Amino acid sequence: MQAKQVINHRQIAWITGGILMTSSLVSLPQPLAVIAKNDAWLSQLLPVCYAILVAYVFERLIRAYPRKNLFEIIVETMGRYLGGIINGALLLYLLAVLVRDVKGVGHFLKLSLLRDTPLEIILLVFVLVLLYFGRTSLEIPARVNEMYFPLYFSLSFVMYFILANEYNLQRIEPVLESKLTALLLSNWMASGMYGDIFIWAAFLHTISQSRLYFSSVKHGAIMAGFSIMLIIVIQLGVLGYIITSRLNFPVYVLVQQIHLTDFLERVEVILFSIWFPAFTIKVVITYMAVLIGLGSVVGKENYNELNAPLCWLVLTVSLIAFPHLRDVVSFIGYLLPILVTVLQWPVLLFLFFHAHKKVKQRTGTQEGDHPLIRRFRLYCRLGWVAIGICAVSVTAGSFLEPHNGTWGLALGVVFFFSFLAALIFSYLEMQSLNHIVTIAKQLSHESQRGNATESS
Repeated sequence: MQAKQVINHRQIAWITGGILMTSSLVSLPQPLAVIAKNDAWLSQLLPVCYAILVAYVFERLIRAYPRKNLFEIIVETMGRYLGGIINGALLLYLLAVLVRDVKGVGHFLKLSLLRDTPLEIILLVFVLVLLYFGRTSLEIPARVNEMYFPLYFSLSFVMYFILANEYNLQRIEPVLESKLTALLLSNWMASGMYGDIFIWAAFLHTISQSRLYFSSVKHGAIMAGFSIMLIIVIQLGVLGYIITSRLNFPVYVLVQQIHLTDFLERVEVILFSIWFPAFTIKVVITYMAVLIGLGSVVGKENYNELNAPLCWLVLTVSLIAFPHLRDVVSFIGYLLPILVTVLQWPVLLFLFFHAHKKVKQRTGTQEGDHPLIRRFRLYCRLGWVAIGICAVSVTAGSFLEPHNGTWGLALGVVFFFSFLAALIFSYLEMQSLNHIVTIAKQLSHESQRGNATESS
């Protein structure tokens, strides 16, 4: 096992947001618009709940198997041979996610900004970045992510105002016109990209506070879901669902519609300089997850020895896989949700029961009734209430909208602001829990000093 790494709650939340947002915004809106049409923006609720569920299972695993990553836990619970097969399947899945991102950004750069540059050169330069970061630890990309992700997240809010002159609310009406089956299918399709949350499986050993980890990932997932929903709302209001469903990179075309003044043009280049570093950090973290997983499977405590061979493997596979951009879009929209369902769901279910049984055998401590704990519980409950209102509003709206279109619009507004409330409450939950953990650490240190003084 590598040396212990330290990342705080804010970095965990922002890494989660970067993992889920940066890739999804590029190609995910197109297949969602094909399935749900005007209601494509309602396709983020179930994927967010799935990411929270994965975080909860990982929180159980951190408690039951401290300082071990998922690959080591699988071998311990399933045995050497069956565990090796499952680990191999998970590594192939993570490698597919990595190649998807590397080849996807290669196609994007080739078609939009670097049209005269050979695709092989673009992929080579990108892989060299992975080779450099592969020698570091998770702390390095986590710190770099703190510089770019806040700007990238703020961009989703700013874009509504800078595109206000192009926005037309009638383009997203009628709201909740799609049938409930179409909404469920679009949510299931979006869950394929949210399966990237499994990247955290390779870094469970870096987490010391399991409950704070869960609250941080929960906030990051809701933050990503709300941002993606907001960008899709803007896309539908500016481009309409027909154009969105026919474009490979609808976000890039959306940004090209920005015209601030007569002399300030090519704003997409400025915004791209914010998105690309955040996306690169996500790919770097995915690469490190594959590297750590491979080192755990082959028994290499120092996984840096595998860095260069894995880089050239990624480059070779990237050159061969997804020869056309349409292949990347089809993989994201159709094959990836199947992989998440077939591979992740059974593994999560099996590990949850094992971790729950092991944690239950231990004697727990009471949380107490401190005002800070009561406030934390309040924020947690309010967050779940907001998510529940989102689910009820979508379900009720799909049944009521055919009878009266006003119901669809009203419940769509309820869904939007309930999602925003869930985002706010998740942040307050994370901050209050971090405050509790900080105070507990201070009291523990003071108690240790007192004991040391008495013994001396």
